[in-house]
Amino acid sequence: MNKPKEEKRRFNRVPFSYNDNIIGTFVRPEKKNKIHAHILNLSIQGLYFTLERDEVPNLKENEKLVLLEIKGPRGEDFIVNIEIEIKRILDHPDLQHFGFGCSFISFPESSRDQIRRFLEMWFLEGREV
Repeated sequence: MNKPKEEKRRFNRVPFSYNDNIIGTFVRPEKKNKIHAHILNLSIQGLYFTLERDEVPNLKENEKLVLLEIKGPRGEDFIVNIEIEIKRILDHPDLQHFGFGCSFISFPESSRDQIRRFLEMWFLEGREV
């Protein structure tokens, strides 16, 4: 009999759909090429983003990236220079996207506050979750 998987997250994540159009801009620390991806969930601890199969720049688990910014559905943007680490990669042949589960490594308290305010506003505006 399988035991339910224990949840390791300390904070709830907020899911988004592709239609919500939450876009993250990422870069590898040693490169300048920007990676633009849909963010499908976000929390104070990390995020999950997707890339179409033909857009994946050979990312690997445990690789570090820098999250330069997040653009919201109305063009508002926030958060700069947060280091993240890819913790898991979802690669299912029936899906047209790769998924990347990431955790935040280090970032200033001001960025943490920006994420918290964005998530609170998402709920206050009555967005579907």
